[in-house]
Amino acid sequence: MFKRNHWLQKILCIALVLILLTGCADGIEERRARSDGYGVTPTAEVTPTGEVTPGEVTPTAEPTGEVTPTEIPVTPTEIPVTPTEIPATPTPEVPTPTGEVTPVPTGEVTPVPGTPTPTPKDNKFETIEEEQAAFDKFLDDVFVFLLGTDNLTVHFTLEHPEKYGIKTKYELKDEEFDIQKSYREFKEACAPLADFTYEHLTKAQQVNYDRIVYELDLSERYKDIDIKSVNNYLMAEASNSLSNLLTALTEYPLVEKKDLDDYIKDIEATADYLDSLYALMKKLCENGAYPTQDMFDTTLENIDTLREDRDNVIVAAFRANAEVAGFDADTVSRYTSLVADTVSKKLVPAAEAMYENVYSLQGYVTDVKGLASKEGGANYYAFLAQSKTGSNLTVDEMYDYLIRKSEEMVGEYRAWYLADVTILKRYQSAKYDTRDFDTILKRLMRFTEQEYPAIRKTTYTVSKLPDELCVSSVLAYYLSPQVDCVDRKIIRVNPKSGQNSVSLFSTLAHEGYPGHLYQDEYFLSTEGYHPINAVLSYVGYAEGWATMMGKNAYKWACEDDAVAFLFDFDYTYTNTVVAICDIGVNYYNWDKKQVADYLKTTMLINGASLASLVYGAVVSDPGVYLPYTYSHFQCLDIINALVATGKTEKEAYQAFLEVGPASMDVLCKHLGFDGEPK
Repeated sequence: MFKRNHWLQKILCIALVLILLTGCADGIEERRARSDGYGVTPTAEVTPTGEVTPGEVTPTAEPTGEVTPTEIPVTPTEIPVTPTEIPATPTPEVPTPTGEVTPVPTGEVTPVPGTPTPTPKDNKFETIEEEQAAFDKFLDDVFVFLLGTDNLTVHFTLEHPEKYGIKTKYELKDEEFDIQKSYREFKEACAPLADFTYEHLTKAQQVNYDRIVYELDLSERYKDIDIKSVNNYLMAEASNSLSNLLTALTEYPLVEKKDLDDYIKDIEATADYLDSLYALMKKLCENGAYPTQDMFDTTLENIDTLREDRDNVIVAAFRANAEVAGFDADTVSRYTSLVADTVSKKLVPAAEAMYENVYSLQGYVTDVKGLASKEGGANYYAFLAQSKTGSNLTVDEMYDYLIRKSEEMVGEYRAWYLADVTILKRYQSAKYDTRDFDTILKRLMRFTEQEYPAIRKTTYTVSKLPDELCVSSVLAYYLSPQVDCVDRKIIRVNPKSGQNSVSLFSTLAHEGYPGHLYQDEYFLSTEGYHPINAVLSYVGYAEGWATMMGKNAYKWACEDDAVAFLFDFDYTYTNTVVAICDIGVNYYNWDKKQVADYLKTTMLINGASLASLVYGAVVSDPGVYLPYTYSHFQCLDIINALVATGKTEKEAYQAFLEVGPASMDVLCKHLGFDGEPK
């Protein structure tokens, strides 16, 4: 699932006028005094030079404003923002990094001849064809290992898991997340990788080989992290474990009759799971991973939604989904009654008990500080930053990169304004001629057909989110289809997000055409696609692409390049500022005053309450803004570098899409660049 979100834009966009009128974008000297290996003690000028950029959330689930969609982690790989991002179990977003990584790039992205990865000594296969077939079987085995067996998770990836030899269980695991154990098991599952000679594999297989190597290397680097006392990941504000469960139950794929019976069993499994989920939340609190008030309140709100007996959102969602799936009226009515009965007798009582239990944890709520304030916290943040973005650059390098990009945006913004002082007025009055989701998507499809590489004709369902699931941080999200049911594509839009018509157009471009839905469909048709890609999560690539597409769509909506730029600036600059604060708080250990000083220096906004809001957001969901800002800029740099080699923009997009979701170093390697942008 991919989500897109925005919650600070409307608060911070007043900086648009302030920056223009004061010209504060001219060189602000950066002072970043490091007191230890990670910490920096920024003072009133804790800010980078020039203007800094703000951030977003998505859950493109993607979600769009995109608080990384609440991906239900199904594997040791990071938050599944991959096709099945609906976490069935509240495992922290812990990606499994990769073995040999392409050398960390230096400087600009420069095209170089591709250099294949070194190969093993002995070849145990008689022919190259036999070896390639064995490699595909190896990928199948790793896919099955990563997918696991709990039905709620597996069902979002496969309609027929039995075809892969998977016998699912109607139960959710409740064990405490153990990074070292996950790494050992993943490494063992990938041991056969050493049997293959890299040069004997097809080009597409080499990309998948490099994906596995990346996952192994990332896991190796961070296998010793103990997150249990650092971050209460189960109560994260945006990707809360309970919101993941709610999404899983309200978006449950209903394709065949068997799914109706399975759904009832999975509701029962969820009810049985809530008590052990509470026990794990309590254990994390006892370990010192305290929740903020916002995290605590969000958790209670989600439980409250589960325990609503009358008009329960799960029952309503089931009925709507069953009708859309085409089941006859009698079947829909009968199973809706069965679902309502199961929810009332099993889920509601379990949620009631959990509400009381979680409420008893109120004493652990504290004015939490960033990850960097805890032992090992900065290193954990470095892991989150690299796993969420797919970048091998250090957090210091990411910080400097974001600062530079924010300055460039402010410089471009001022140039537009100085060239035409009416730009702000046009921006403020800009409107699109419809807010109808389907009409907008059909128009976006036509624009995409004209300017982007072709894909097959696709179908989708677009609808409003139920009121109970409308949260301010989520604009919309896209649900990737099951591996064996590729035509079930779903986009949900938050009707209460308060977006204007132009922003809504961009949001639907981000989630649909030419964003997540389009990219997803394009990759499904490539030679390099394999089901394993449904369980490996490359949020940076996915959100980087979709955010670029949302940006491009402003030109279609406005037909005014200056106004289109301002819409992009409002969204991207705001999100980048928050992303920089995220790094400041969780890696350099900034306190609220330092965040306030940064906002004042960067955006000329004075206000302890705003600083407290930003501080609370980045403490509650460390790293969540990076894919929509840092990764977005990296993807733009890669596209521009491809164009600089002589490709047309359309050819550059095609090359990018052909490689498919991957870490930035793997992507750049297969595009012929010596390292990722920095």
